[in-house]
Amino acid sequence: MAHVRAPLKILVAALLALPLTTAAAQGSGQFGGLKYQVPAGWTSRTEAGALVLSPSGLAAGDVVTVRFLPPAKAPADFAAWFATHVTNNSRDLAGQRTSPVQPEKTDEGDRALTQVVIGTVNGQPRFRYFLAVLHGNQVFAAHYTTSSLALLEKYQPGLEAFLNSVDPASPSGTQAKAPTPPAQGTTRPATPTPPTGGTWPSVTAISTPKFVASGRDPEVEPIPDEFRCYAELRGSDYAKPPLRLQILEGRQYRVGDGTKVFGSGAYTTVKGTLNKVRWTSGPLAGTDDAYLGFDDYGQSINLQNVGPEDKQIDFECYQRGPREDYARLTFGLRTPKPGRYACVQINANGKAAPPLELLPGNRYRVNGAEGQYRLDLLSDQDDDNGDVDFVSGPWAEKSGYYGEENGRRTLYVSRTAECSVTVKPTPIPRYGKTKAPAPPKGSGGLSGAYASWQADVGGYCGGLCWSFYIFDKNGYVYTDEPDEGLEDADCSRTHPNGLPVCEVYSFRNGQLRIGNGKPEPLRKKPDGSYDLGGTTLLAIRPVSGLKLNGTYRSFSASVAVGGLSSSYSEAFLRFTPDGRFSREASGGASSTFTDTGTSSGSVTGGVTATSSRSSSGTYRFVGNTLELQYADGHVVRSFAFLPDSEGGKPSTGLVRIGGRSYTLQDGK
Repeated sequence: MAHVRAPLKILVAALLALPLTTAAAQGSGQFGGLKYQVPAGWTSRTEAGALVLSPSGLAAGDVVTVRFLPPAKAPADFAAWFATHVTNNSRDLAGQRTSPVQPEKTDEGDRALTQVVIGTVNGQPRFRYFLAVLHGNQVFAAHYTTSSLALLEKYQPGLEAFLNSVDPASPSGTQAKAPTPPAQGTTRPATPTPPTGGTWPSVTAISTPKFVASGRDPEVEPIPDEFRCYAELRGSDYAKPPLRLQILEGRQYRVGDGTKVFGSGAYTTVKGTLNKVRWTSGPLAGTDDAYLGFDDYGQSINLQNVGPEDKQIDFECYQRGPREDYARLTFGLRTPKPGRYACVQINANGKAAPPLELLPGNRYRVNGAEGQYRLDLLSDQDDDNGDVDFVSGPWAEKSGYYGEENGRRTLYVSRTAECSVTVKPTPIPRYGKTKAPAPPKGSGGLSGAYASWQADVGGYCGGLCWSFYIFDKNGYVYTDEPDEGLEDADCSRTHPNGLPVCEVYSFRNGQLRIGNGKPEPLRKKPDGSYDLGGTTLLAIRPVSGLKLNGTYRSFSASVAVGGLSSSYSEAFLRFTPDGRFSREASGGASSTFTDTGTSSGSVTGGVTATSSRSSSGTYRFVGNTLELQYADGHVVRSFAFLPDSEGGKPSTGLVRIGGRSYTLQDGK
C-alpha cells in the first residue's frame, strides 16, 4: 500500500502549484495504520477521532490546520459518500460557496475526489479543501483549512513535508518504499520509443481560411500542418522543441524529433465542451486523448501521458507559424531581463526597498550581495508570468514571478518586494499579413457601435457581462470588446491565423443574422438604441475630453467551473478633474485546477496571494480610449465608454474601462 503516498501528492499538485522547499521533520507518529513525520515548527494532536496538525506561533485569529481522518471502509457509492463527508465537515462555515466536485485519478489508478468550500466563521474568511481517495476496500480522507491566502503560501513547505512523509505502516514496522516520480528540471525528456521510420519529411500546410472554406471547423478538427511540442516540465530552455507532430490529410499523423521519424498512425476527433483528438493507432495510441485549442493565432494540441509508463510526460504542441511564434514570444516576456529594477516593499504602502540588479546567467544582486535563481517557464505554459525560485544569496528560499506587460517589466518576490523597470513595449502581433475578403453580396445595411449587458450570475464578469456589436455597412460586424478603441474594429484586417477579425452579417426584413447564427428580430428605438430579440443594444458614444471626479471600483470573485479554484480581483481608480489618477489593485486565487480534471492535466491556475499595489499618473480620454500615463513613464491605453445615461445625457456613475465595469463609490 505504499502508493497511498501518491494520492496525497494530488493535494499538493491541486492546491499548491508553487515552488516548494522541504521543511525538516521534528517528530514521528502513527495514525490509523499510517506513519508520518511532524514538520519542524508544527504540532500534532488527535481530535474527535482525527489527526490534526497545525503550525506553532500563529497570530491571534490566524487558522492553519490539516485534518486527517482514519481510513474507513470503502462505501458502495463513493461520490455520495464524499458529498455527505463535505457537508458534515463544513457545517461551521457561513455564506458558503463551493466548487464543483473534481474527479481525479492517482498515478496508480485509484479514484480521488476533491472540492473546495469557501465561507466565514464569525465573520472571518475560511478556505477549506477536501480530498478523498478510494483505494481497494478503504477510503482515505483529509481536509486543509486556512484563514487567508497569505497563510496558505507561508506554511506550504511544512504541509509538503508532512504529505511527503505519510506512508502506510508495514507489518514489520518499517516504511514501504514509495514510487519514484518522473524526473523534473529538464526540458529534454525521453520521447516514446517508436518504430524506426527514416528521415523527417516536410508536410504541406493548409491555410486556416482554406480549411474553413472546405467546410471544416478548426475548433473541432486539427488542421493538416506541423506542430512543435514543448514538454510540460519545470525548466526554461525552449530553444528547440524535443518533439514534433505532423497532422496529415485522411486523419493520419506522424511523430518525430524533426530529424527522424518515430512512427505514424491514425486519429479521430471527439466533440464536447473541450474538443479532443483520440489516437487510434501508431506511437501515440494508448495515451490519453489530446486537447485541441484554437485561437486568433492558430491551433494547439495538448498531448497527455506520452512515453514509457514510468516516465510519462505531457507536451503542449503549437501549430508552426503564428501560433508557435506567439508561444515563444510569451516565453520571452516571462524570462527575466538583465537590468536595474526599482523596488518597493510588499505591504508597506509603497515604501522603497533596495534596488535589484538582474544579471546574466540567472544571477541577481541586492545590497551588493549576489545570488542565483531558477526559472520555470514550461511546466505551466499558459501562465502570464515565469516562476522564479531564489536558490542562493540574500533572497535564498524565496519565490516569486516575472512578467512584462505594456513595457513594464516586473519581478514580484513573495512577501518581500515588487521590483520594476519601464522599457519600450515589446510589440505583440495582433493582425495577419493579408486583407479580409469582401463580404458576400446581400450582406450589410447597418452602422454604428453598440453594446448589451446581462447580469453576471456566476461572478465571472465583475457584475455585468457585456456583448458588443460594431457594424460596418459593407457586411462585417466586430463582436469582441475592443482592446484600445473602436479603431480595433477594422474589418479589413485578419487575425494572425488568416481569418477575418470580423464576422459577416445580414439584415433583411427586420431580422439580423450574424455568421451562422439564427436570425433575430432587430428594431431601432427612439433613443437611438436597438432592441435585438428583447435585449437592448446601447449606443457607444465617444468620450473625448471627459473629466471624471471620484473613486471608481471594479470587483469580481468566482469559484471556477471545471477546477478546484476560487479567485478574486479588485481595482480602484481615483480620478480628479485636473487630469490626474491613482490606481490600487489586488487579486488572488485560492488553489489550482487542470484542464483535464486529473493530476496529469495541464495546470491552468495557481495559488497566489498578491498584496495591494498602487500607482498614479495622468489620464485623458480620446474617442473611446482611456490613456493612462504612469509616473514611471509607461502608458496603458484601454477601450472606454459610458453605458448609462440620465435625462438623455451620459452618466458617469458607471464606466467600462479595459474590459472591467467600474462604479462610482458613494456617489462621489
